Amino acid sequence: MSTIDPHHEEHADGIVEDREQAPPIYFTVLFYGLIIWAVAFMSFYLLSGWSSDAEFQEKMAAHKGEPLAEQPAVTPTPATPATTSTPTPAPAATAAAEINGQELFAKHCAGCHGADGKGAFGPDLSADYQYGKTEMATQESITSGRPGNMPAFDKKLSPEEIKSVTDFILSL
Repeated sequence: MSTIDPHHEEHADGIVEDREQAPPIYFTVLFYGLIIWAVAFMSFYLLSGWSSDAEFQEKMAAHKGEPLAEQPAVTPTPATPATTSTPTPAPAATAAAEINGQELFAKHCAGCHGADGKGAFGPDLSADYQYGKTEMATQESITSGRPGNMPAFDKKLSPEEIKSVTDFILSL
């Protein structure tokens, strides 16, 4: 379906193609500019050592509250004999004294249940609970989670922390 002029060709749908006219200069500049940008962009990320996996692992560790794997582990210092006769409290006793149920609630629970426990995405904790408002039922809800949207916290919180959060929740 070519016409006599070799630079103009008419197609079956009636569109006439003009092969003499060059594309606009802005098209050529954009085309080659994008190629140069793509090469520079890929070179930067391929040669810089950046990794989306490493960034993801950092964010997950921060979210879970765990130390990163690259951080050196703290080595305990050797125990020295006590020179005084005053007894020191056991580590579990000092850790239990430092656990604050309100702070743990603010960190782990307030996102769903609201800062005051009056409910947000999750249910109101100052009212009656679906599974009972006893210490045992509340600890079970925190430890094992509940169907729907309540996650289990048995891997994130120690039993002492769960007890502290339970006491705070029941005080609401």
